[in-house]
Amino acid sequence: MFTRDLSANVPLYGQEQCIWCGAASGQMARNGYPNPADRLFYAQVDVWNTIQVHNSTSPADSGWATDPHGLTGCLQALNNPAGVHWVEFANSDRDTVLFDILFWMNVRQYPSPVLINQGGHWVDIVGYVTDVEPVGGSSPVLQTISVHDPEPHNVGTSSTFSAAQWFGGPWNGAVIYTGTWLNQYVAVIEPPLPKGKVHVKQVKRTGKKLLSPKRAAEFAKRWIREFALEHQPKYAILHREDVLPLDPMLVREGIGRSGAKNVPHYYIVPFGFRHEFAERGSRLARACVLVNAFTGAFEEVTTFGKPIRYLAKEEALAIVASAMQRDTKELKNTEATLTFQPGDITHIRTYPFWQVTVGKRKVYVDQLGKLYGKFLPSIPGD
Repeated sequence: MFTRDLSANVPLYGQEQCIWCGAASGQMARNGYPNPADRLFYAQVDVWNTIQVHNSTSPADSGWATDPHGLTGCLQALNNPAGVHWVEFANSDRDTVLFDILFWMNVRQYPSPVLINQGGHWVDIVGYVTDVEPVGGSSPVLQTISVHDPEPHNVGTSSTFSAAQWFGGPWNGAVIYTGTWLNQYVAVIEPPLPKGKVHVKQVKRTGKKLLSPKRAAEFAKRWIREFALEHQPKYAILHREDVLPLDPMLVREGIGRSGAKNVPHYYIVPFGFRHEFAERGSRLARACVLVNAFTGAFEEVTTFGKPIRYLAKEEALAIVASAMQRDTKELKNTEATLTFQPGDITHIRTYPFWQVTVGKRKVYVDQLGKLYGKFLPSIPGD
């Protein structure tokens, strides 16, 4: 196995505005250079303003919050030491783009901003594990990949995905937005680079019978042991005796009906301190492990920039009832499903939303209790 982990060098920042994921990713990258003397902190608003100066001037790209031209130009403009040269790289072949990212990170040891969710969101890749070192002429098989994600807002998450989940989730498709980067996978890297591709073993994520919450928690603890997650500094909290698993939460991928047939589901198994509670008495989560809800396979491990509180089903229903000026008791048997689909509400699987069906109408409630009357796609690069 070959491991490259830059996460200790790259600070985790949450995006301060709903469309500032590119600014936060640039902020993290610029303050995460390998040489401590070269690291610089820029306020997120200043990074955002610099991105806007460098965004594409093509009318076809006018809908972007942060486009690849903008983020690349911004990073290149932020008072770099000699020899640093950020360059945008886009290709329709995701395996080629990923190889270039891993090769460059291995040689230069800088994080790499990338577009995920089909162009809807920016994150920084900060680490990976492959079967062999990604050098010129090699064909490494990806095992895991780690990112710093600026969501949730003002919090941020540090996550490690299984290779299959990275390609099945965040990188499950090329950019879908019309313009310069349509049908491309995009990263900010530094060419020229040797040619090569990264390979990923795919797994099936659907099934017929869902695991029980108890079994999901058992699998989560098993993966912590088998991957020795507690021995990695960013996940060391999982090793503490006063940290315990909280109630697992079943999440459906994709909006629509809540049935399990042919639809991926996963469990979020949160972990928190034994005696740490939110104001309303619910427990606070510090980290979580995500497992396949049918097989128990490892999909992701995440730590949060600060403790978070998950919204209970009853609270989501109360919010909907209040908005509709109805008694909460009237919605007692209303269908409410914890759901994830990247879009205007959220970009990260560890922060899903409630889909509530009232009659023929569907509404959505995020983890902060905000109500949405419709599900909207992301603004590109937000």
